[in-house]
Amino acid sequence: MGVMDPGPELERVLRGFKEAAEFAKTYRFEMTDEYLALIARVEAMPQNQSGADKSGRWRGSRAYAASLAARATLLPPNK
Repeated sequence: MGVMDPGPELERVLRGFKEAAEFAKTYRFEMTDEYLALIARVEAMPQNQSGADKSGRWRGSRAYAASLAARATLLPPNK
């Protein structure tokens, strides 16, 4: 797969981001009482407290990063 000229594609993507940002300014939503209660329950769980052992999360992140690095091909930056 070759490298595309980023000009037109980049402009299209940036235009899409701008449109999405404008839409996000107008979009309003409200969380239900049930959803807010669920958030409170999850935040109150022992594993989500300050000082809780979160070392397993980092082991998982390192394993994911290693698996990604084994399969990804880094391309040099365009200059």
